[in-house]
Amino acid sequence: MTAARSARGKVWAGRLSGATSERLEEYSSSFAVDSRMYAEDIHASRAHARMLRNIGVLSAAELRAIDQALRDIKQEFDADAFVPDAGDEDVHTAVERRLYELAGEVAGKLHTGRSRNDQVATDLRLYTKRVCRELIVAAVD
Repeated sequence: MTAARSARGKVWAGRLSGATSERLEEYSSSFAVDSRMYAEDIHASRAHARMLRNIGVLSAAELRAIDQALRDIKQEFDADAFVPDAGDEDVHTAVERRLYELAGEVAGKLHTGRSRNDQVATDLRLYTKRVCRELIVAAVD
């Protein structure tokens, strides 16, 4: 988890003071539903990291660290071995937390030029395209 994130808690925590209840945490977490988008989140993040390398934001070593960590995270999800943290609000924050654990502070550079809304919209669009293809194939079979 980022130093900034751990200092303030949740993504939206700057708007509220005090801790949220455990029941609210469970209610507001979408990880159980949106974790099915993990492959798209990781794919888009790897592509974004390559772009950041191309424009000079990331060094070659930083790109390698981020890319390897993202591939490792995907393998954890693929093997059903990814362990979400109680504080993971959604798949995006879960992947980000794990990326920090594996790659260190360089993970923070991945948000350069990409807002959380950009990330979520891209992931959702990629996920929708994949599911539509799967549905079409299933309908034809």
